[in-house]
Amino acid sequence: MSRARDNGVGAWLSAGLFVLAIAPFMALPHRAGLALFGGLGRLALPLTPFARRIADNLRHLGRDPRGARALAAQVGDNFGRVLLEYIQMERVAQRREARPATGLEHLRAAVAAGRGVVLVSAHFGNWEVARLAARDAGVEVGLIFRPMNNAPFDALVRGKIRLAGEPIMVKGRDGQRAMVRHLRGGGAVLILLDQRLGGGLELPFLGKPAQTAAAMAELALRLGAPLVPVCARRRPDGASFDVAFEPPVVGETGEALMRAINARYCAWIDAAPGQWFWLHRRWKHAGEATGSSGDR
Repeated sequence: MSRARDNGVGAWLSAGLFVLAIAPFMALPHRAGLALFGGLGRLALPLTPFARRIADNLRHLGRDPRGARALAAQVGDNFGRVLLEYIQMERVAQRREARPATGLEHLRAAVAAGRGVVLVSAHFGNWEVARLAARDAGVEVGLIFRPMNNAPFDALVRGKIRLAGEPIMVKGRDGQRAMVRHLRGGGAVLILLDQRLGGGLELPFLGKPAQTAAAMAELALRLGAPLVPVCARRRPDGASFDVAFEPPVVGETGEALMRAINARYCAWIDAAPGQWFWLHRRWKHAGEATGSSGDR
């Protein structure tokens, strides 16, 4: 059942105030805006409870938690830039030269098979850039979207993410059915599978067991749709990306596929840890043994 959405005067007022608040940033030169938002994120995130959460995660992994503040600064920098890129998505979509892609042969071969394509990415770099790179290559990539309670704000956000590819399908039963129809028709969809799912399979993630959703991998197996990992890694200039479409993962079960996908994620994170969003509790027990008071 879909959630009731607020379409009243208060919702329109709050959405209007948000638009007024971001309007000056929409007008900023793109690189200047990225530098501003990245700098603000780099300064602010280490001062929030999320820095403690990052330390909890590092400690759980057996890594030195003293690096949490520096890592939080890197994560904040990338997070700030992603936020500005959503605000200025029209400009991001136009900057094809800022997202050169490799491995397009994997994407094209998967599309040519005609059974649909599941592009698998993570909260790493900027995943919307991966959809834009696929569109540059002639492949339209849809997305599953969690609707927001504020109806006018929801429409605003959908308009932004639609600029990177269509269709936009709503999370839930209706969206699931729409996605299956889209895949059966040979379409492509991007899925982010790096977050924890309560009750999911316990599979290795950065060397520790983590609850992992396998439903999408099992669906892809049933449909015969290839699972193609794609990573949009931010370059050192902070404004452009290297997009890599990797060979499809292989496996005879959802668990085997998700083990392979987790391994791909770990390789990306180990190569550029500051570009992954360490802000959620990927591991069920991270922070619990230390008595952290971080947000759960």
